[in-house]
Amino acid sequence: MKKTSSLECSRRQFLQGSAALGASSATVATPALADVTTDDYGARHGTLTGAPAFTNWTRNIRCHPNVLVTPTSLTELQESVAKAKSMKAVGSGHSFSPCAHADDTMIATDRLDRILLVDRQAMRVKVEAGKKLHAFNDELAALGLALPSIGDIDRQSLAGLISTGSHGTGMKWGSFSDQASIQAIEIVLADGSLLSLNADKPEDAEPLMAVRLGLGALGIIYSITFNVLEAHNLEAHSWLMDLEDALDPRHYLENDHFEFFRFPFTTKVKAISRNRTDKPRLEQPIRTFIDKILLENVALGAVLNAASFKPDVMPQVSRLLTHLVPDERRIDRSDKIMASTRLVRAYEMEYALPIAMAKQAHERHASVVADFSTRSDGAFFATFPSECRFLRGDQGNFLSPSQGQDTCFFSAMSHVAFKDYEPFFRAVETELLALGGRPHWGKQFYQNPTSLYPNWTKFLGYRDRWDPTHKLKNIFMDRLLSGNEMLNHIA
Repeated sequence: MKKTSSLECSRRQFLQGSAALGASSATVATPALADVTTDDYGARHGTLTGAPAFTNWTRNIRCHPNVLVTPTSLTELQESVAKAKSMKAVGSGHSFSPCAHADDTMIATDRLDRILLVDRQAMRVKVEAGKKLHAFNDELAALGLALPSIGDIDRQSLAGLISTGSHGTGMKWGSFSDQASIQAIEIVLADGSLLSLNADKPEDAEPLMAVRLGLGALGIIYSITFNVLEAHNLEAHSWLMDLEDALDPRHYLENDHFEFFRFPFTTKVKAISRNRTDKPRLEQPIRTFIDKILLENVALGAVLNAASFKPDVMPQVSRLLTHLVPDERRIDRSDKIMASTRLVRAYEMEYALPIAMAKQAHERHASVVADFSTRSDGAFFATFPSECRFLRGDQGNFLSPSQGQDTCFFSAMSHVAFKDYEPFFRAVETELLALGGRPHWGKQFYQNPTSLYPNWTKFLGYRDRWDPTHKLKNIFMDRLLSGNEMLNHIA
């Protein structure tokens, strides 16, 4: 008779219990859907006056553009840009910040999704920037190619990736906005003209530094030429580890990709290493479905929805989750190993810190977690593991949070059912700023970061040159320019 481990029993009991909790709490705790979500907004073809409301993935940002445009070609994009009085482009709406917020004209780039050129000799691929990362990965794989490093999510548009400095983990690579990632960019300027920039031209070096991470404020990116690698497999290993061990630099120095998630109210982390391998694909579909979909998404979401009605159970829930971390190995196509399915919605703040500050970041975050859970003026209990990733410092752009220094990206998250998280995020932000941190442009942040960038004035100089009437401004840019605090919820 087959023996069943206590871990498997715990996992089964967790799934059964969470299903019941989810059924009882889903009606109250699930956020309301907007009129049109990111999944189908760009599917509306042509020019639509009186466009429906648009909401981002987390549903904390909502806007009501007057006009929706969905161009299908470069010519249509140029005409739309030239005609607009004010405009912003939107890809997947995956940013937590309002960088794609639009009041007048919103340009949905979903239909600009073709691969334009494959240069196998130079190992470069030119692609329209509205293409989604997951679709790009699939087409690259069919060509025997791959991107060297991607993040945990692959739903973003390619323009959105580089415009906010999105990143993966691994000391061999920088973010998507690093000069080693991007060879060339074509961008439609405010007057409808096309500006082509290529790193092979010395005169384009500084303009590319502005455009590689442009916050959507310099023009509408039409195409990006990425540097690519040959397709390859990665072997992933995930396991439970003590925080002190996880912070040992040998992990991020000896592995191609290394990250970990620390469970609040504990000193335990889920560690994940990923390394290049010649081994064939190794996958257990049933176990992967249980771990990645049922446990990490369906069950976790149900439990957190239920816990939002009695937040003081979170320390016990967090400790329970540490017992459900499997010791697991998987081998698959590189992008499939690096990206995960994320169905549980959470608010997120992420700061880039000098890599030597990783331990202090965890100490200060744990102190804030403990403080808020015991406050007499209304306790807040941390709900999500904090994420820690390690990256080589970026070069070749003005505004990367990891610019010029090897970086630990520290992320704090809170499930959307827990509504009183803002004071907690603000307290964590204060600690991370004190450690020399800079916020991820696409995540939530409060204190204006422009003073942390010595080339901010140069960046604005290119904005004034290419968009003299500021057609590409919005509430996000207005706040940055005024020095005011940033907004994280806009109805």
